[in-house]
Amino acid sequence: MSATANTKKDDGQFVSIDALDNFYQTSAFIPMSFALVTTVHETGETGIGPHALLFPFTINKPYSMLLISRASSGTAANIRRTGKCALNYVPFDRDRLQGIANLGYPGMPLADKIKANPYTLVASPSPENAANPEFPEIISEAFQVIECTWNDRFDLQSKTDERGHRYESHFNLMVDQILVKEEYAAGIEHGDIFPNMPIFCGYRPDNGFWFAEHHAPLSMSPPKVKGMEYQTVFYLANRIDTRVRVNEAACKKLTGIPEPFMKDALKGIVERALKDGVTEIDEAYIDKINAERE
Repeated sequence: MSATANTKKDDGQFVSIDALDNFYQTSAFIPMSFALVTTVHETGETGIGPHALLFPFTINKPYSMLLISRASSGTAANIRRTGKCALNYVPFDRDRLQGIANLGYPGMPLADKIKANPYTLVASPSPENAANPEFPEIISEAFQVIECTWNDRFDLQSKTDERGHRYESHFNLMVDQILVKEEYAAGIEHGDIFPNMPIFCGYRPDNGFWFAEHHAPLSMSPPKVKGMEYQTVFYLANRIDTRVRVNEAACKKLTGIPEPFMKDALKGIVERALKDGVTEIDEAYIDKINAERE
């Protein structure tokens, strides 16, 4: 039986439509998260630009985010000049949605955007960033802020049309610091607390900007595939301390630990490695620990 054998046959017909500029919202339904990106203008004031085309880019060290923006946007111009920005993720608040829409409309003068801003700007908690005039303020109401520096050596800067005019800027933003409100910090690891994050559903010229909120997330257990148990161990072990890596061979030797005790056992092994000055736990190191216990 194929994986699609139970597909209904009465769900309607697909039709082909034209892909237009900004296809992700003009020609498709692609709901997205978004961040309010703060940058410093030439006047020294912090500006805010809502951006949905903002994604994790390099997911292993060095960590980075990819930002795609109109080349003419204030955000893009400020990043090209200062190399600094902060990605502010705010909770869903219906009363502030119009303010977000106002901040995202192209061509608005800075003075009007400042008036439209429904949020409170505060200095970065990092003393170094707070003292740097090129580093922007951050949004106090945000549940999460990612402070970034643009890696301008990475060739993702812009796209141009046939006349050589730049119309898109692509920024590889190196993650300097991730800030999370204390009430949500535990949820990062355990997944039991999630902020109510707004979802951007695109801009439709006839009806403006569309947003949605979500219900509580649902947790689904990962599949148990025989012979692949070590992958769960690998995932857990390499999230304990960034100073110690546990390789796959070592993880395969640890799959026999009962699941309720797995996390504590891995923490103990990593703590032992730190004391021993070991930065990569391999099969031999696990054998050494086991031999000592026996």
